[in-house]
Formats: sequence, C-alpha cells, structure tokens
Amino acid sequence: MDKRRERPRGKDSGFSMVELLVTMLLLTIALTGLAALQLYSVRQVTASRRANEATRLGQSVIERYMTMPIASLPAPGTPPDWEHELKKDGSTTMVNVGVDGESDGPYTVEHLTESLGTKTMLVTVRVTWKDVPLGAPPDPTARTLEVMMSTQRAE
Repeated sequence: MDKRRERPRGKDSGFSMVELLVTMLLLTIALTGLAALQLYSVRQVTASRRANEATRLGQSVIERYMTMPIASLPAPGTPPDWEHELKKDGSTTMVNVGVDGESDGPYTVEHLTESLGTKTMLVTVRVTWKDVPLGAPPDPTARTLEVMMSTQRAE
C-alpha cells in the first residue's frame, strides 16, 4: 500500500465561488481596457491615413501649379478669398473627392492666390475633411481637419 497521504476532499479543495467571481471581474476589467485601447489605436491609424492622403492630394495640386505658366495661374481674388479647386479637366470643383482628386471621397480642395509683386504669385492649397470614421455617414458636427501648403512662383 502506498503510504502517501491522501488529501481529504472537502471544502479545502478547488476554488471558492467568490474567488472565481473576483477573478472573472478582474479579467473583464482588463479585457475592457484592452478593447478601448484597440478602438483608440484604430482611430489614430485612420486619422493618420487620412492626413497622409490629404497631403498627397495637396502635393499633386501644388505640383500642377508648379508646371503651369504664371500667366495661367488663377488670378488673385479681391479681397483674397479661398476658392474651390477645379478638377484636372476643369469640369467640376474638388468637393468630396478621393485622394486622386477625381473619385468620391471625404476631401475638399481649395486654393488662395496672392500677388506678391508684379511678377510673383503665392498659391496656397488647403485640403479639408471631416473627422468621421470610415464608412460612417457624414456628420456635419464633426471637427474639420486640414492640410495647407504653398508655392511661390516668379516669372
């Protein structure tokens, strides 16, 4: 016969119901915190992606102005005011366009042209978009974010 002492079964074996409930409560709190962190991370990645796309869109418009002769740049408004950018084919304005400037998307592109002398122009491009999650319906109360860049042209 085995001389090892057998452990008596009874109230000392296993976990009590209170211990299990406390463990489950702590686990729930930890998982809720991780889920909130994941949601925050997804929002930040989306915001970063939108800012990168807006920058690329603004750069492409600025590059188009860099290749145009100074005489064909938009005339400065009086008083200087933001005007909606026209699409490449000049058909419609760049409102609710994608990163390519043609397809549907969240971006609005505007320009401001200022004269800095007789033969020098400053063109500033502003790309704006509403801060809403991808796939969500438009929200007029959402904050507006923007990217601005300028180029100076002299003849």
